[in-house]
Amino acid sequence: MSISVGLTGNIASGKSMIASVLLEHGAAVLDADLVGKRVLAEDIDGALQRVRSAFGDSVFDGNELNRRRLGNLVFGDRVLLATLNSITIPVMTRLINSEMSLLRRGHRVVVLDAAILIEAEWQKMVDEIWVVRASKEDQLQRLMTRDRLSFSEAINRIEAQMPLEEKLRYADVVIDNTLDMKQTRTQVEQLWRQRLQNR
Repeated sequence: MSISVGLTGNIASGKSMIASVLLEHGAAVLDADLVGKRVLAEDIDGALQRVRSAFGDSVFDGNELNRRRLGNLVFGDRVLLATLNSITIPVMTRLINSEMSLLRRGHRVVVLDAAILIEAEWQKMVDEIWVVRASKEDQLQRLMTRDRLSFSEAINRIEAQMPLEEKLRYADVVIDNTLDMKQTRTQVEQLWRQRLQNR
């Protein structure tokens, strides 16, 4: 009998590091961001062409989508973000549902790592919801360093997401990532032993 965990939290909250600890302990991890990139890179269900129709050639370099330009456009405008989500999320939902079913057959613990778990209503696909809490300062620093974003670009991405307080209402588990990496790892390893190891 497998158990599935929806790992969420806002952008740059440290979900990937936590997912990697769970992976080390034997969980299968499905990264929703990679699924989203695949949807557009492979033009699954015509998603890329629908993005071109909705946003025009300005977010493309020839035939290639300029993800940063598209991000800067949609993360500054809730209506445009909703338009993009209406194109990508239904396709992602189908792919994630299919992948999760396959992973459950071969693994005891399956983790869906998704910043938009609640927004996309993917919480219905999992047994437990784990929410990662991080400080806005840490999120900003990570985004500016990791993704080479300006301060305003980073702020726009953070503010475009559902507030953390709202996500916490869905949480079965809250992981405090305002501490150092070692303490966060200790929390995750304890959770593994308490909630997942013997399932």
